[in-house]
Amino acid sequence: MSTTRQNFWFCVALLAGCVIVSLLPADVSAQQGVMGKTVPSFALEDVAGRTFSIKELKGKVIVLDFWAVWCGPCQNSMPFFQEIQNEYGKYGLEVIGVHVDDRMPMVDTIRKFLDKRGIRYRNLVSTREVDDKFMIYAMPTTYLVDREGVVAKRHVGYNSVKTPSLLENDVREVLGLD
Repeated sequence: MSTTRQNFWFCVALLAGCVIVSLLPADVSAQQGVMGKTVPSFALEDVAGRTFSIKELKGKVIVLDFWAVWCGPCQNSMPFFQEIQNEYGKYGLEVIGVHVDDRMPMVDTIRKFLDKRGIRYRNLVSTREVDDKFMIYAMPTTYLVDREGVVAKRHVGYNSVKTPSLLENDVREVLGLD
């Protein structure tokens, strides 16, 4: 290849690299969202109409699972979350479902949805503000919060073959059982 052609392609690659770098956020830590930080404080109503504050769970390991009734993978994950609540609750684990603020369905429909599936762990109805604090852009999105209140792990999506073992391993690690 001629020197002129090599210089041309070098300049094209350099320009493309500059464009890509300029598109990246200036603060890469912004991409981390809540990871490694104290869990954002919030108070939401549960499906029974009682107000719940995340501060009530100080000292516990918390699984925060953001979901929606129309989300198939969310529905598939619920029996697993019920199982880990049953299995690890005695070690200080608290599973909290958080139905995203998608303005549908009504709270009564969410409650019936959960009852029909035998889901007994606490479920809250979110707000746009809380969804934004946790950067909920896909569902389900699950966060694990350690006993000190720091967001330690995040899982996005749910694959019924792979995700249960990954999540359970993370739960055991955050609980200090491994």
